[in-house]
Amino acid sequence: MSRARPSALPVLLALLALVSIGFALPLWVPGDPAVAFLGQDALTELDAVQRQRLLAEMGLEQPLWRQYATYLWQLARLDWGHSFRHGEDVAALLAQHLPWTLLLVFTALGTALAAGTLLGMEAAFAQGRSTDRVLTAAMLALESVPVFALGMGLALLLAYGLPWFPAAGAAAPFSTATGSAAWLEHARHLALPAATLALPAAARVFLITRAAAVSALLQPYMEMARAKGVSRLALRWRHLAPNVLAVTLARLGSMGARLVAGSIYVETVFAWPGVNLLLMDAIGHHDYPLVRSALLTIGLLTLALNLTADAAVAHLTRRTERLP
Repeated sequence: MSRARPSALPVLLALLALVSIGFALPLWVPGDPAVAFLGQDALTELDAVQRQRLLAEMGLEQPLWRQYATYLWQLARLDWGHSFRHGEDVAALLAQHLPWTLLLVFTALGTALAAGTLLGMEAAFAQGRSTDRVLTAAMLALESVPVFALGMGLALLLAYGLPWFPAAGAAAPFSTATGSAAWLEHARHLALPAATLALPAAARVFLITRAAAVSALLQPYMEMARAKGVSRLALRWRHLAPNVLAVTLARLGSMGARLVAGSIYVETVFAWPGVNLLLMDAIGHHDYPLVRSALLTIGLLTLALNLTADAAVAHLTRRTERLP
C-alpha cells in the first residue's frame, strides 16, 4: 500500500510565519534605534535633518510595508543584511556564532536522549522496586528546576565553589591552544552549559521512556517473546527499544524547541558565544538586521528539528511494522 507523501505547504507556511514574526518582533522593542546606534549624547548634537538622514541610511524611514517587502526581497536573494552595531555582514556574524549554538544544543540533545532512554528502560524493568522509585523521584525533581536556576547553581557549585570547570566562554581568554589541546579546552568549557541544558531534558526523556516501556512490556508481543526464551538483551534492544524510541522521537521536536529556547538562558549565564548571546546584544542595541536574522536562524533550527523528528518516527514505525 502506497503512503501519501507529505505536503510542502505546511512547511512553506511555517517559513512565512517565521519570516514575518522575525520582521515584526524587533519593532516592538522599546527605544529609538538612533539612540541605540549613536548613544544619547551623540543624538543631542544632531538636528532633525541629520537624524532623518541617519534613519534613511539604516532603512528605517520607509513605511513598514516597504521595509517588509525589502526584507523579503533581500531574503530571496540570500542577503541577510548588514549589522548596524558590528559593521559586518550578518551572514558572516551568524557563521561565526551558529556553530557554537549547534554544538551546545546537539550535545545536550544527544546526552539527554541517551541518558533518559537508558535510565527509563532500566526503571521500567525494575518497576515498583527501589531503583524505579529513586530514579523516578530524582527525575521528577530535576525536571521541575528552571534552566536558568540550574545553570547558576551548577556554576556556583562546580565553577566557583569547586573550580572543576570554567564558568564562562568557550575558551580561556587569550588562549593559544591548537589541535587536540584546543578541543579539550572547548570540551571543558562546554561541560557546564551542556549539562545545564541536558539534565532537565534527560528527565523529560526518562519519564516518557519509562511510561512507554511499562506499557510496552504488558503487550502480547512482549509476552510472546518471553515465552520463546528471547534473552533479556534481545528483548530490550530488539523488541522494546524500537517502540520506546518511536514514542520518544515523536516528542523530539518539542524537546528540541525547549532546548533551543533554554539555550538563550544558558548562553547568557555562561557567556557561551552562540547565536543567542549575539541576539541578546543585538536587541539591546536595536540592530534590526541582526535581530531578524538571528530570530530566523533560531526558528529554522527549531523547524529542522521537528522535521527530523517526523522523519525518524516514520522510519522507526516502518521498522517496527516489519518486526516478527
